[in-house]
Formats: sequence, C-alpha cells, structure tokens
Amino acid sequence: MTALRGIVMIAAGLLAFLYPAEAVKFVLLAGGGLLLVDGALGLASGETWASRNAGGQLVLIRNLCCIVAGVIVLASGLLTNVFSLSFLATCVGLLALVAGLVEIVSSLIDRDRYASPLPAMVSGGLYAIFGLALLFMPLSSAATLMRIVTALLILYALSLLYRAWRIRTTA
Repeated sequence: MTALRGIVMIAAGLLAFLYPAEAVKFVLLAGGGLLLVDGALGLASGETWASRNAGGQLVLIRNLCCIVAGVIVLASGLLTNVFSLSFLATCVGLLALVAGLVEIVSSLIDRDRYASPLPAMVSGGLYAIFGLALLFMPLSSAATLMRIVTALLILYALSLLYRAWRIRTTA
C-alpha cells in the first residue's frame, strides 16, 4: 500500500510538472483526490487498527485530516458559494500542517513500527511544508505554488517508495 501511494503521487506530480498551465486548473481535482486517496490508503494499510497506543491514534488523526482536506478540495466548487477560496485554502493548509506534524510525532512516539523514523519524519515534514505554503502563499501566485507543490509531492512520493522498500527488505 505504501508503494502504491508513492507511485500514484509520482505520476500526478510528473503530470503537473509537464503541463503546468493545465495543472493549475486541474490541481483542485488532483490534489483533493490525492489527499483523499492518501488518507484512505493510510487507513486501509492497517497501521491505525494494528496498534491502539498513542502512535496508532495519531496515525488515525493524520489519515482523517488528509481525508477531510481532500473532501474540502474536491467539494470546493460547491463550497465557494458559501466560503471564500482563501478560507478554503486556509482550512486545507491547516489540515495538511496538522497531518504532517502528527506524522512526525507519531513516528517518534511509536518507534516499534519503524526501523528508522527518519523517512516518516521527512514525509511529515513535507506535508507540513505543503500546509505552510497554502497558509502563507497568496493564491494569485498559483504558478509558483504549483511548482512548489509538485516538487513536494514528488519528494513525498519518493519517501513513501523508500519506506516501502525498507519495509520489504526488513521483512
């Protein structure tokens, strides 16, 4: 499941990099879908349900944050009738920031799940940077944000592939 998450994210990142003009229009759909799929696959991986300790609960919170952020992004066409686009970007940025910080903390608390917590910490850091970018970059500079998000997405996906490889080689 971890490798599948990485492959999906690399494919989406490369498409966004190769077609930046279309990617700005498509980013709501793709980004929301990726957040939703990442959270759902995180729940499906069983990490949440396997341990009932604090680390397992944090993983549940992280995945739920990703799912809620994905739903907000995918429903943004409807939600912009009620909320401003800036407000929705702030909500998604906060959820991504929380998801990243929770991933970092859970990797430190539940060290039994990881041979090394560093890949999970890097992944969490990338999510947190994405959240901060959404919080502090003006929406008018969508092309710059697209380049940042694409680079972060590919780095995050590579960290997922590394984690999957480490899980496979240590098993």
